[in-house]
Amino acid sequence: MSEVSAGSTHTATIEWRDQGPLFATQAEATGLSYLRGLISGDVVAPPVAQVLGIEVVKADPGRVQFTMPVKNFFTNHLGLLAGGILSTLVDSALGCSILSAIPEDKDIVTLDLNVDFLRPVREASGLITVDAEVVHLGRNRGLATCRVVDSDGKLCAVGKSSCLVRTKSPAAPVTASNDPVETR
Repeated sequence: MSEVSAGSTHTATIEWRDQGPLFATQAEATGLSYLRGLISGDVVAPPVAQVLGIEVVKADPGRVQFTMPVKNFFTNHLGLLAGGILSTLVDSALGCSILSAIPEDKDIVTLDLNVDFLRPVREASGLITVDAEVVHLGRNRGLATCRVVDSDGKLCAVGKSSCLVRTKSPAAPVTASNDPVETR
């Protein structure tokens, strides 16, 4: 086993593909067809999903399954997956479970998010999987819950979210930018 001394420098290059037309601007696209397009590769994932490695692996009406690899540079000072990174995965899966169950003229916006962290997630946890499902879908609001497990099938977290179900309103066109993002 080799040790890495404190202060070792690592480099991560972040690349992503432009996602093209946003779902909210596609009048005839259903949430389910969008998610299935992500699975097949016909739709490009949003940049945040690309950077974090979030993938949709199953999508049925009201149910989705997402995965994400645990990477070293997503860990905090304890060597654990940062709660905000895990919360982003959970928020994405919960919202998309609701998105998969609504009509084509609707989209969603998260209203609230609750994540209970039950077990530490480390890089050694491997691929984490989120199974999310809708538990209530009304005219203007959806509620979903999920379970997060590590590559050994151990329960790591549970989550709950409600989303506003709203009429799609075409957004202003998004322009692609290949300008490098500078961080300090």
